Amino acid sequence: MENKLSKVRLKRNESFNIREGWLRKGMKLLPDYPNLFSLEEAMQLLGVGSKMVKSIKYWLLTTGLAEEKKVKSKIELVITEELGEVINQYDPYFEDLFTLYILHVNIASNIDNATIWYLFFNKYDAKTFTKEDMQNVLDNELKKILNKDVTYSDSLFRDDCGSVIKMYADDEDNNDPEDNLSSPLSALGLLVKSQTKKGTFEKTAPRYDKLDCLVILYIMLRNKIEGKDSVSINDLLTGENSAGKLLNLTRPRLNEYLDQLRARGYITINRTAGLDMVYFDKDITAKHTPLRHGLPPAIRTSPT
Repeated sequence: MENKLSKVRLKRNESFNIREGWLRKGMKLLPDYPNLFSLEEAMQLLGVGSKMVKSIKYWLLTTGLAEEKKVKSKIELVITEELGEVINQYDPYFEDLFTLYILHVNIASNIDNATIWYLFFNKYDAKTFTKEDMQNVLDNELKKILNKDVTYSDSLFRDDCGSVIKMYADDEDNNDPEDNLSSPLSALGLLVKSQTKKGTFEKTAPRYDKLDCLVILYIMLRNKIEGKDSVSINDLLTGENSAGKLLNLTRPRLNEYLDQLRARGYITINRTAGLDMVYFDKDITAKHTPLRHGLPPAIRTSPT
């Protein structure tokens, strides 16, 4: 990575991961209360404590469901047109695994707002690990992406490492009943507790029937370089914020999803002479490139 971070923001989720109903509550209230998170009655409106209010705001921003806008010298939080409004239309209660995978992709690729999540999926290649292993490696990886004069709290760093685990797999060491609620993202199948060794976790690929190939297309469109209509399969597997990295995919599994996308007319693939290149359908590319940082509305249907 060429550009290093001049600051790192840790524990912005107040140690609370996304909980069932939280995102829906925020999305439902924002149209009527764009200054929701600065209101004294925010706790009452959301039905949660003060730290949870801050956490809900953080997750709405980090997932890309909402964004801050300056309106008449005031900062308001509004639902994003490219993603938030689309989810409001198709899946307002966040019941579809497709939606949850999109939220995961947005979190795990957000180096600024979710730095430890980014490092865990992009820079940590261990398939089986303990929390201590993870902390040691990510501590080194975090130092690599920071400017030399940037410091951070070790305790906040460890809190975020714990939050990553709790986001995707129940943390067996957590004894706080107030924080012992599973995140909806634990249903994605990206991280599980080892069945053979206590205190050990395993990175896993999603079950084949749970991951829609259109999630792969979404990631490809987000990463697409403007003016370039092709990408190597190796980049899709190992590149920064790639489908392979964010979804723990092996090359055979990635190729299966690419073949599905080809069959549906979104891409073409050239595997002859060792090229292993993917080419975007020009009509689809032209239509969706402006929305590559959000969820393309037509991504849920086959191209016409």
